[in-house]
Order: sequence, then C-alpha cells, then structure tokens
Amino acid sequence: MARVYFLLILISMVNRPDAISQTVDPWKNIYSESAWAARDKWQKPSELIQLLKIKKNSVVADIGSHEGYMTYKLSKIVGDSGRVYAVENRINMVGLMQLKTKEKGITNIRPVFAPKGDLGLPTDSLDAVMILDTYHEVINYGVLLKNVKNALVKEGLLLICEPIADVRKKSNRTEQAKKHEIAIEHVLQDLDKAGFKVLVKKENFIDREKIKGDKMWVIVAVKK
Repeated sequence: MARVYFLLILISMVNRPDAISQTVDPWKNIYSESAWAARDKWQKPSELIQLLKIKKNSVVADIGSHEGYMTYKLSKIVGDSGRVYAVENRINMVGLMQLKTKEKGITNIRPVFAPKGDLGLPTDSLDAVMILDTYHEVINYGVLLKNVKNALVKEGLLLICEPIADVRKKSNRTEQAKKHEIAIEHVLQDLDKAGFKVLVKKENFIDREKIKGDKMWVIVAVKK
C-alpha cells in the first residue's frame, strides 16, 4: 500500500514539473512569471523605478531581464515613445521575450542577446540602466561597467540591487558568488574604478532575513 501511495505522489510531481523544486526551494522559481505577484510584495519594484528617475519617453535597459519582471514595469513607465532594452545572455530568454512581447502587442521593448559582455546597446543613448539580482553572476564586471557607461547619456543613472547574508559579508567575492550574492563593498570599488559617482547607497533596502536569510542593498550611480 505504501508503495502505491509513493507512486501516486511521484506521478503527481511528474505532471507538475515545478512541484519538486517548489517543495525543496520555493525561491528557485523567483524569476518566472508565475512568481511575480508574490515578488511584488517584497521586491519594492516601484521604489526601484523611482530611484531611476525615468519618465515617459525615457530609454532604459534591464540587464539580466530573465522573463521580464522589471522589463514590463519599465515599459509601462516610458510609454510607446520610450524604449526598454531587455538584455540577456541566454538565447532562450531572449526568444521568450520576443514571443511574449509579440503576443502582448508591446512595441517599446527590444530584446537583446548579449552572450559575451557586449551589451549590444547604442552609445550615449540610455537615460538609465537597471541591474537587479544579476551583477553577482558577472565575471568581467570591468567590461560590463565600461559598456554600461558607454551606453548611458551624460548624467545617466545606473542602479544595482543585490542580496547578501550577514554571515557572508566578510567572505571573499568568489564564495559570495557561489551563493548568488555579493557584498556592497565589492560593487562600490568596481564603480569607482569604472568612473561612476555613487548618489544613493542603501545597505538594508530589502530585509529578507525571515524568508530568505539575507538582505538586499541598492546603489544608484551616475555617469560622470
């Protein structure tokens, strides 16, 4: 009887491919559209957008756009006369964005495939760039920031928002990256080397201690 019961559970999980991952780690599916409503409750997307100071007609980029959680929100702010570049280094995510924007009839989003650090963005044309929960994945961060700076207009803004657990704040960068985190000090050093001026720095922007075991910091820097 126990064997039959186990098989029934296994079959139900096969029919629901997300069941196992959701049971083991409910945060693993954080980037998919099915998780966006729950994410709205803690990610503070409106506050992030306000920090970028964008408006109708603005041109922005969402680097590490995934399925478009922030991309679509930015799209509504800049309007039909504005533009949002959804930058991804995974071709399947770019293809998904192309498909979804066509289905939704959205014309102000431009999916961009950037597999090797070349962001594929026009020079001196972006009012703002957002890098949300993605910077910790970057290997050639010097190259990334150089390309971001080249794409921004003078006084253009760059927002970076990342998680870090208190217990790993003093760990080296490699160890933090293994946990998909990065301490704010590392990024502040990167921005200084790249020639950005930090305007906003909030270390405890989002407190996820009780639900995820970390906090998210946010930096807004300007192209000098």
